[in-house]
Amino acid sequence: MFIMDNELKLNEWQFAQRKYLPFEEKLILSRRRIEDWYDFHEGDVYVSFSGGMDSTVLVDLVRKTVGDVPLVFVNTGLEYPEIVRFVSLYDNVTVLRPKMSFKEVLEVHGYPLISKETAAKIRKLRHGNLSARYRNYLLNGDERGSFGKLAEKWKFLVNAPFDISELCCDITKKQPIYAYNKETGRVPYIGITQDEGYRRQREYNRTGCNVYDAKHPKSQPLGFWTRQDILRYIAVNNLNICSIYGTIECRNGVFQNTGVYRSGCVYCCMGVQLEPHPNRFERMKSDDYRLYNYCMRPLYENGLGFDYVLNYCGFAH
Repeated sequence: MFIMDNELKLNEWQFAQRKYLPFEEKLILSRRRIEDWYDFHEGDVYVSFSGGMDSTVLVDLVRKTVGDVPLVFVNTGLEYPEIVRFVSLYDNVTVLRPKMSFKEVLEVHGYPLISKETAAKIRKLRHGNLSARYRNYLLNGDERGSFGKLAEKWKFLVNAPFDISELCCDITKKQPIYAYNKETGRVPYIGITQDEGYRRQREYNRTGCNVYDAKHPKSQPLGFWTRQDILRYIAVNNLNICSIYGTIECRNGVFQNTGVYRSGCVYCCMGVQLEPHPNRFERMKSDDYRLYNYCMRPLYENGLGFDYVLNYCGFAH
């Protein structure tokens, strides 16, 4: 859903002001938001822990600020094995699993391609009960402009011989978390940062760090942090991170890690079209051919069917 400017709690200059705060002041503001969330909910909180760098930083910052807060890890079956092992090193961790497997999600809802926004538009155009006006808006834009329309280069996917959907993350990650929230009454800290895309930034601008009045309350105290802030925190605190990210180096004042840029789900196609060679699937082919073979085999041969999908899209693998 497109977020209008008048819906934003923080406009662009206010967000920029937070984004470009000195690192030490960002730490102070984030800790204050962590304490506010903890106190408001009287300690009935947890950290949504993925094992990635952002959430590893969040765990360290939260526990140093308010103590031994529980961690919740959703094992979707799509994580790198290294991530699962890394998470197991932490104490006070609850492991959740989705009710539907990734293969079942592909068969029932479709493949996660391009981006969540693009996949959602394609799913709606193929299966949604849309008004003629809204359908025309998704395909061509309207008098407000073309910001929310499906990009021309992806229109061929509307007629693809397989389904495309953005629902994978909702089913495999969010639904187990929401069930945990309801069962325990706890509310999460989430390690979302502004570098995760324009949509995430706009969502943060609409709510700020602590979202109290919502169907799914959450605290995102790193929402205005950049990737450089994350890497700097890891380096300054000598923080242990998952081996797939390599080590943190600082060259000419710029921090970078020597391993993968982001882990995410092993089989996810979101954003693969933006990656330089070798992309995630090309690396998988050389690093773990057994996994690659399972990923590429057709569904009817008990694989995931990505060979056909990636070929249809023209993506290297």
